[in-house]
This record gives sequence, C-alpha cells and structure tokens, in this order.
Amino acid sequence: MRNQTLIRVATGLLLAAGLAFPQSPSDALIEATKSWLRNVSTGSRAELNASMDEKFLATTPAGDVLSKERLVPSDPSQPVQQLPAMELDAPLARIFAETGVVMSHLKSESGPTLNATFVFVSRQNTWKLAAVHLSPAGR
Repeated sequence: MRNQTLIRVATGLLLAAGLAFPQSPSDALIEATKSWLRNVSTGSRAELNASMDEKFLATTPAGDVLSKERLVPSDPSQPVQQLPAMELDAPLARIFAETGVVMSHLKSESGPTLNATFVFVSRQNTWKLAAVHLSPAGR
C-alpha cells in the first residue's frame, strides 16, 4: 500500500513538473508544423490563414510553385487545396533569431515518403509559416 502511494505521489510530481516547464521553442515549431499539416489535410481555411504568412510560397514534388492565394484562396467560394494526411518522421528544428526551420520526412498512407522543409517567421510571438518545400524522398 505504501509503495502504491509513493508511486502515485511521484507520478503526480512528474506531471506537475512537466506542466511547470514551458515548451521549448524547437518543440513549438514542430507543433506548428504538425498543426499546419493537419489543417491543410482537412482544408481548414481559418486555421491555415491564421498560421500562414501573407507572403507564403510552396514548391510541390512536381516542381510547381504555389502562393498562399493559390493554396488558400481568399474567396470563400473557392476550395482550399488539400494535401493528403501526412505525419512528420524524425523532424529537426532550428531557430535563427526570428526564423525557424523544420526539416523532416513526411509519411503518408496514400503516397510516397517526401522530404520537407518548412520555414517559419516570428510574427507577434507566433510562428507563421512562410515557405514549404516538398520533394521526393528517393529512399
């Protein structure tokens, strides 16, 4: 009984300590990337607009260049271009002053693995996605 109480107390302290420490800036970038991937796969216009810089650019695996307007049209009657659901695989994040970069493989159930580079800029203490480059992984 005493061991169970000690285990519960220790678990509670570990959880409290985890909540007391804020998320690292690199972890915040990775979370912003995951959020963008979720939103672009569901076509969540409001969330995408909130998370993307106005000057956003993307390159596709086919070499096409997309502006924010082409990916997320400001005209609500036009659909958001959706990407298949993808997950980050072993992402690496780096911060350089007001710029953040996340590089990762992207895995999808419905397509090939891609290489991805996400570039963020800090705007009013929020990471805004400025650029995405997707290319075939070739593994």
